Amino acid sequence: MTLSDNSEVQPEPTDLDITQNVQPIRDDLMIADVPRGGWAGWAGPLFATFIGTLLRLPNLGKPHALIFDETYYVKDGLSLIKFGYERKAVDGADEKLLSGSTDIFQGGASYVVHPPLGKWIIGFGEHMFGATPFGWRIMMAVLGIASILITARVARRLTHSNVIGTTAGLLLAFDGLHITMSRTALLDTPLSFFIICAFACLILDRDHNRMRTEFARGVRQPRVWMTFFLGCAVSTKWSGIYFALVFGLLMLFWDWQARQERIEITATKNWVIRDFLPALLMPLAIVAMYIASWVGWFRTKGGWNRDWSGDSPLPQPLAALLHYHQDMYNFHTHLTSAHSYKANPLTWPFMIRPTSFFYETASTCGSDSCSQEVIPLGNPLIWWGGVVALGVMAWLIARRRHPAALPILAGFLAGWAPWLIYIQRTTFTFYSVVFIPFTAMACALALHLVTHRKKNDDTWNWPMVATIGAVALLTAFFYPILVGQSLTYDMWQLRMWLPSWI
Repeated sequence: MTLSDNSEVQPEPTDLDITQNVQPIRDDLMIADVPRGGWAGWAGPLFATFIGTLLRLPNLGKPHALIFDETYYVKDGLSLIKFGYERKAVDGADEKLLSGSTDIFQGGASYVVHPPLGKWIIGFGEHMFGATPFGWRIMMAVLGIASILITARVARRLTHSNVIGTTAGLLLAFDGLHITMSRTALLDTPLSFFIICAFACLILDRDHNRMRTEFARGVRQPRVWMTFFLGCAVSTKWSGIYFALVFGLLMLFWDWQARQERIEITATKNWVIRDFLPALLMPLAIVAMYIASWVGWFRTKGGWNRDWSGDSPLPQPLAALLHYHQDMYNFHTHLTSAHSYKANPLTWPFMIRPTSFFYETASTCGSDSCSQEVIPLGNPLIWWGGVVALGVMAWLIARRRHPAALPILAGFLAGWAPWLIYIQRTTFTFYSVVFIPFTAMACALALHLVTHRKKNDDTWNWPMVATIGAVALLTAFFYPILVGQSLTYDMWQLRMWLPSWI
């Protein structure tokens, strides 16, 4: 999948053609002309990706520890690679693993509450590079870095602006939460990667239809890829279901809108038969992918609940898996245990209570009192400014002033709003990594609207450059606590702007 650039619209493209061009949108805030393609369209996103790489890869194996929930997913990933299912670990498994031993498993199954795909990805890194901190974090770094490039390119496509696309990529590259999550073996980074890939395919599918004079029949390739990535997301964490629902509704809305714009005589009938009914295959495909992700559990006999045989009309393996999922659902919906870093979802966009992944005092900073911390702390300019930018997106939607605002805000809400149902549940702010690409796109678009007097001006100006520079300086200031560098206690305290950050 590539976000390609073509300077000419073909009159009768094939079903597999994906072009940059769309029908002109009559809007005084839209950059109507297609931005320059070729290297002009790739240089900015690639530069942002390069910056993101420099911030995510160095010293990836530090701290030499299992930080926060790495203690679960690192061992689960290794167990999947070795046995095909998650086994219980012996006492002291973390210390043994950090000393270089992988002989850390008992014979019994481990009770896990998340689908396997994200853990398979972590395990793949361990298989390729060893069961070391670098090995179990490398795939997270790769996916986090790739997310920057995709975010920049999809923002460019949404807004027809090389400047806005590059800005979105740079903001994501500089965001502290995204940096730390790209250096930590948790499931949320793969989830975020699959979601932004699915979103890119959704926008490709929309543009694929806009440039046609009439709807084509047959398979639409971007829609197939969107379904694939949504299946991967759901197979990583269940919260991917919300994105599948929102993206599916957006897809059908744009299909309906396109038929109305073409003034089809039987628009409603055509939409139901050719759009809505085929779209029902998408959830079926996602469910099939989800079940397939449990292949290791199916192929072995040792997985949790694998031999359950209750009264069910389903074949034994499927009945056992369904029963297992009922237990998983009860766990997730009743998880209200106390935790010192529990964060109300209402506060996530404001970065009120970030989650400390690792903290240690040591004498490695040239002082008697040193602090070494890993905390996924979002860049304040991006997060606090993002709240305003998302409000601007809502205003643009209400005034029908910019077509990019709806998908950006919808993507953010799909990642945040469902958690508001579970206010009492034990949740953490780092779950926000799944919607930070949409916050970055909102900030980039809002910043362009504020700093450019001519709204169709696709050039850099000093207020925009100065804002990105300020974001970069803040990231440099907070970087030591994003990656676990040792600081004097006073220097660490200087970075704790809010009491709730401690």
